[in-house]
Amino acid sequence: MTQRKMHRRRFLQLSGATTAAVVLAACGGPEPEVITEEPAAAPAAEEEAPAQTVMEDAEAPSQYSESPRLAEMVANGDLPPVTERLPVSPLVLPRESIGEYGGLVRQIHLDPSSFVSQYGWFAERMLTYSDQDLKTIKPNLFASWEVSDDATHYTFHLHEGMKWSDGELVTTGDVDFWWNSIATHPDVASSVWWVYRHGGENMVVDIHDDYSFSVTFAAPFGNFPAYLTRRIQGDFLLPSHYLKQFHGDFADEDDLAAMLEESEYETWVQLLSNKRSGRSIWGTRPNSPEYPMLSGWIVDLEPQQGLVLMKRNPYYWKVDTSGQQLPYVEDLRMDFVANHEIATQKTIQGELDYVGPHDVSIARYPLYKENEPTQHYQVMDYVSCMTDRYTLYPCHTLTEDLVLRDIVQHPNFVKALNVAIDREEINQNLFFGLAKMGQLAPMPNSQYYEPKYAENWSQYDPDMANQLLDDMGLTERNGDGFRLRPDGEVLKFNIEHAGPRVGVATHEFTEIVVTFWREVGIEASTKEIQISLYNERWSQGLVHCGCWHADRCTDTLLPVEMRWFIPTNIGQGGPAPEWGRWFRSNGQDGEEPPAAIQTLYDHYNTMNTVIDDAERVAAGKKIFDWLADNPLAVGSVSESPAPLIFPKTMRNLPAVGKPVGWDTYGISTYHPEAFYYEGGVS
Repeated sequence: MTQRKMHRRRFLQLSGATTAAVVLAACGGPEPEVITEEPAAAPAAEEEAPAQTVMEDAEAPSQYSESPRLAEMVANGDLPPVTERLPVSPLVLPRESIGEYGGLVRQIHLDPSSFVSQYGWFAERMLTYSDQDLKTIKPNLFASWEVSDDATHYTFHLHEGMKWSDGELVTTGDVDFWWNSIATHPDVASSVWWVYRHGGENMVVDIHDDYSFSVTFAAPFGNFPAYLTRRIQGDFLLPSHYLKQFHGDFADEDDLAAMLEESEYETWVQLLSNKRSGRSIWGTRPNSPEYPMLSGWIVDLEPQQGLVLMKRNPYYWKVDTSGQQLPYVEDLRMDFVANHEIATQKTIQGELDYVGPHDVSIARYPLYKENEPTQHYQVMDYVSCMTDRYTLYPCHTLTEDLVLRDIVQHPNFVKALNVAIDREEINQNLFFGLAKMGQLAPMPNSQYYEPKYAENWSQYDPDMANQLLDDMGLTERNGDGFRLRPDGEVLKFNIEHAGPRVGVATHEFTEIVVTFWREVGIEASTKEIQISLYNERWSQGLVHCGCWHADRCTDTLLPVEMRWFIPTNIGQGGPAPEWGRWFRSNGQDGEEPPAAIQTLYDHYNTMNTVIDDAERVAAGKKIFDWLADNPLAVGSVSESPAPLIFPKTMRNLPAVGKPVGWDTYGISTYHPEAFYYEGGVS
């Protein structure tokens, strides 16, 4: 095979790729962009986040107040007084400063079906992490909770008097409706989420009174509160008073038949699913104005042509330490734009107030900074939550090509794929050299991190790669220098990916990787496909090698979702969808994995079971010890900068250097309901 070294300018000439265009947070992003000149400046490397003076807890204020807009509605008789809209004991949110009411936050989104940069503004979770240490679990939608000594029994308490955005009370009746009429209803749910079947049986939900309920598991589940930091209004709390009109067990038969006749749906199950569709458990999409919400802002008008307008929720259940009902900001506006070029132009022309993690590109950083002095925005440098910006997942459970399946499962193959890649070239070409090279691993500041987890099999050593492949018996080659499989066919290995849905530079990244793999005799190729097709093909075991990012690598999320590291997942990524299907179905579906993989599941189960965090970390490190010697994936670079754009006059923002991404639920962990404009105007 021919040798080649592709430097930045040559790569750009060949591929038309961006110099460092990459989405910097979780799962989604815009179209690739082209930069014709090499930027002279780039974001600084990671800095330690400065301390913020923020109290973690505060006493309840003696009196409450509201925004002028809501006060006017009260005066006109259009709204009850604020004391009647708030819970008996509102959640008090201490911040660095007391805010002022008013202003509009203008944003954009690049996908009408997914608001991956915006969800952090309106996703409220059952519990949340402290934004000070990102380790302590705090109350949120659940006001408090207790756990039994054996961690099998949890009792949760709601905020008494908390109301939906339409003014109806939130009670445990909503919990009962979610569990019995949605989550476990045989007509509505095809299966129960495996977390709620911890111990092999469905958890038992008992309602105690209007504001207290308990859940009981068949086995100890010490890690359960951490899972609740990822569940939003789509779980536990559903507006039963609204949804019952579409549910066959509650609705008037004639009324339901009339609604179905007027709709495009044939069954009430389909109709109900449509009414709930915006409130996915991840909360990444706003819903229609009629749907009751618990977030700080609610949809004002029916979304049209990608435009979403949100207004403050008059029944929001949080206040600041002075008693002002949150949020401070009055309205949110989200406009759909077709591509990243338009988004960039709107940004530098000062037409946007917030540009989120999926819409900001390192490649445009110098341009943002160049225009920053004359515009109202500021570029704030955060750190990506991703341990690996682009991760490759060779599929260990291919369902059609069984010869290739055996090759992928050989312990040498993924090792060879890893050491065949020059990660420094990826870093220089796509990240200005600012990222850190390494294998898929926990973040360095994680309790689970050991240097070997990131370093093993991350060196560039094509000779070793060739030897590993030779030792597999793949020594025969065709006239073009590509290796032959045991059946005599050429060893072809194709990467499929969802392009901008993964990151702006996904295709450019995979093109670089393919070039390296071809140099060690693998006839590799790469292909971009639509996200829906990618998920379908991946889950069916038809993709040779998938590409996704690797978040879930900080201590807030790694102990909860190990899906990128071990095969617990079916769609998007992870090592083996059929093994993931077996895991999630408790052995009832999918393919039983080898004993070594089942041992990893045992360690993961220990992580979930134990109460003591030290025991959880010890179990997790057993997983990473094994992966350090037996990689299942191919990592590239990690800890890339993650700039966000905010107005210069906005206050109570997360400190520079803080992590931002899926692990922090975007900006949700940093409480955007308490962001405010100095002076109260945008």
